[in-house]
Amino acid sequence: MMFAYAGPYGKLTSSRVTNRFGAKVMSVLITLLVAGLVVIYLRSNRKARARWLQDLSLPGHWVSRRDGSHLSLSGSFDSGQFVRQGERSNDRGYWRYQGDTLTLNGEPQHSFAVQMFQPGVISLTAEDGTAELFHKQSNNVVSLAKR
Repeated sequence: MMFAYAGPYGKLTSSRVTNRFGAKVMSVLITLLVAGLVVIYLRSNRKARARWLQDLSLPGHWVSRRDGSHLSLSGSFDSGQFVRQGERSNDRGYWRYQGDTLTLNGEPQHSFAVQMFQPGVISLTAEDGTAELFHKQSNNVVSLAKR
């Protein structure tokens, strides 16, 4: 059943026109709602990643529990420069943490899966499956500014 009503200026308008207008408005509102939810999700995801990187705190001096080798990472929370000193080899270059992978771009490039057991203790698992436990060496020296 179709209804007609007198619109502005006395024109007869069918209810189909108002239904089309209402459908367009609803589709725009739903699109805006979905876009807003996506923005909120991406923002919360970015904040969670920033918190994870702060908890992981990769920049610093790390000591291997396996062979006593040293890994020094400097820069921001997710990239920078590294120096790796072992008994048999020394390596330096740039590092990057992306996803759960730490990539050391030195003379040979190495990629490791990173697992954090507790603050200051991480495991680096190489591509061949060997894992190495690292402890962060803390520095308890407090610099005092001259007055």
